[in-house]
Amino acid sequence: MSAKATPSLDGFIQTKGASRPDAMQQRGTSSSPTPESEAPPAMPVRPAQAPEPRAKALTLRLSESQYQRLRRFAFDRGLSHQDVLEQALMDLLGRSGS
Repeated sequence: MSAKATPSLDGFIQTKGASRPDAMQQRGTSSSPTPESEAPPAMPVRPAQAPEPRAKALTLRLSESQYQRLRRFAFDRGLSHQDVLEQALMDLLGRSGS
């Protein structure tokens, strides 16, 4: 049995000072409609919560290997880094009773 080929994420991050590409296909859009039988699995729905009044910015420093793991995890699930980290933080705070 052959191993499943992992798509490359190269080219998704611009280096500092590089010119912006003219057109980049956004996640979730395609040039041709996807038949229902080939639709990706539905994402889990978060329970509705009252929006927070204001968001605070936070800087997170990761090693290269941690960052690559985060990129792969988010990419495989069609999530943003923000979604992954936010959900992980809420899970941790919920388990600790905070």
